Amino acid sequence: MRAGFNLLTLIILVSLFSGNVISQNKLEPDNFIKDVQNFYSSLENFELNFNQIISTQVIQQSQTFKGRLLFSKENKYRLELDNQIIISDGISIYNYSKKAKRVVITNIEENIFSPQYILLHIPKFSKVIYKGEEDILNRKAFHFELLPIRSNPEYKKLNLWIDEEKIIWQIYIEDWAGNNYQFIVDNFKTNQKLSKELFTFKIPSGVRVVDLR
Repeated sequence: MRAGFNLLTLIILVSLFSGNVISQNKLEPDNFIKDVQNFYSSLENFELNFNQIISTQVIQQSQTFKGRLLFSKENKYRLELDNQIIISDGISIYNYSKKAKRVVITNIEENIFSPQYILLHIPKFSKVIYKGEEDILNRKAFHFELLPIRSNPEYKKLNLWIDEEKIIWQIYIEDWAGNNYQFIVDNFKTNQKLSKELFTFKIPSGVRVVDLR
């Protein structure tokens, strides 16, 4: 399984509800998504805990993982999973596998798993469909489906559940191979006091380094 899909929790991975309702309480999807983009762009950082559920064609039973994501401008993030830590310092990405005792270093680039890419680029090249209101995690959320409007090998469709305060609480992605990736946010905190060291990776002794930069 591609490690990149875990980054979506960077996803995961991004103002109060106003000005987007027209007559008969119909939501304007494009305007609402723009407000969500503006909200996340205004944050210096955010912190969240999440559950990730993966269903693939290869493995019959779904897999569930718990994780923690810290994000700070610009494109700095720290993703903590059970046996994996992925850190971006804004220039390079360090993907550290505790089990394999190996760290793979790559240049940072825009991709579907970058929070900024999900918020700023995917809506730009997608058809946004408002699916209605749903109750999720004991709160009202607006359900949106995003379909690529041009050839896109990264995803077939992407669904977002966003509350009135513009916070994304759930993400669902289906790729062209029929694999499904679901991210459910447990809690969301904004503008925390995050140390710069959290976004700096120090290579442990005895770890094999694969530098692909």
